[in-house]
Amino acid sequence: MHHDELLFTLRQSAAVKLLQGQNAPLVLSFLYDQFKQKQQLTIPHPQLSENLTAYLEALAESHPDKYSSNAIAYLRTWCDDDHRFLRRYYETGNDEPVYELTPDTERAIAWLEELQKSDFVGTESRFLRIFDLLQEIVTYGTEDVEARLAQLEKEKAQIQAQIDAIKATGQMEHYSQTQIKERFFEANDVARRLLADFREVEENFRAIARQVQEQQLALGARKGQIVQHVLEADAALKESDQGRSFYAFWEFLISAQRQEELQELLLAVYGLPELQHLDAAQSVRLRRLKRSLIDAAAKIIESNRRLGEQLRKLLDEQNLAEARRVMELATEIKQMAVQLASEPPEKGDFFLLEVDPELDMPLERPLWTRPVTTNYAGVEPEAAILDLSSANLSELFSQFYVDESRLRRHIAALLERQPAATLGEITAAYPLTKGLAELVAYIALAARHEAHDIDEEGIEEISLGDNGRVVRLPRVVYRRAELAYVQ
Repeated sequence: MHHDELLFTLRQSAAVKLLQGQNAPLVLSFLYDQFKQKQQLTIPHPQLSENLTAYLEALAESHPDKYSSNAIAYLRTWCDDDHRFLRRYYETGNDEPVYELTPDTERAIAWLEELQKSDFVGTESRFLRIFDLLQEIVTYGTEDVEARLAQLEKEKAQIQAQIDAIKATGQMEHYSQTQIKERFFEANDVARRLLADFREVEENFRAIARQVQEQQLALGARKGQIVQHVLEADAALKESDQGRSFYAFWEFLISAQRQEELQELLLAVYGLPELQHLDAAQSVRLRRLKRSLIDAAAKIIESNRRLGEQLRKLLDEQNLAEARRVMELATEIKQMAVQLASEPPEKGDFFLLEVDPELDMPLERPLWTRPVTTNYAGVEPEAAILDLSSANLSELFSQFYVDESRLRRHIAALLERQPAATLGEITAAYPLTKGLAELVAYIALAARHEAHDIDEEGIEEISLGDNGRVVRLPRVVYRRAELAYVQ
């Protein structure tokens, strides 16, 4: 860190301005609650302004006359060039603007999170993580085949020794409650940092878009030069260390097998009894990790798509400008022809071309051929033979009806014996008789009643009862109405 570089950074950084601002407690507490606590990447303008109005009214009771502006004025200030706490833009197909945190605000919030005193600081897992990283660098960084084989043989021997010990004694090593919590909090912290780092990658894509606009507005810039600049900048970003890492991560993330594996790991972790006492604030980030990662990565891919869209619009504008120029030249030629027709020159050249003309002979074009048409006016259609036998009409009379009152009785009967029941438990007690239609009716009942819940993070397998078919769907939980408000 050089003195002059630090001086410039402290004067220009939006993160430093945010931390030093007079309204820093208001800005940081509100943005942290809206974006981080609620796990939202973008928030529409009406929702954010309404929430900020309610937040200001709540603060006015404990801090009167401290925050005098209204919500709209604050949001406008936080988005201007002097602050850059929020980014305001319009999504495709949406008339209302949306807001998202800028990389500088992400840094400020991350620094404050690091500043908070932690009741539990894990040192063992962090040291072992450093040790594992160094081991991976040594193992996968070498091109020595013999060294790699020796390392694999060593790992194989260690695994075989553990297998033999478990078979001989029936006991195995397992983490203590402290070790499980330590590694859980470390994974939670890594997930937080990863989601915050996505802002930097997205900012790089937007920087390329800004460079394209600058190239477009530059005097004398040609279409080919702009396209070359965009392609070279995009290729350079994808070939950079950050670009390669992100696209490798994206390929990993869009794999259905990897997503299912991640979901199963999260379900297994949250099923451990050692983590059941954690409150929602400590565990919500990892629980929603898959959806948060997909949403954050999709925003970056969307930024790259918008770059291509901007390039396409640029080329369209260039083509329109060229076509407009051609029309202007054609109009000038016609005007000159009209003028020469009324006042022909006495002598000399009639018209001088600077280049050799390109001749297009009309007779070289192929002659017009009448298209072949088919006329069915004289064709008598064959008489259709209708078979109205009972066998063919049986499908009309074999329709079935799903009685929702019967399904409600099934749910009520099971909830009399226990406070809550999943859809799998209900179908196990009362097997499905009408297949998928009956299953959909159960889900519709849960969606219409506020006491019931559909957990999109949980997965449950339910048998349809016909030919052994099984349906995988989000876990549906039915609860007694009087217990819904307690939970």
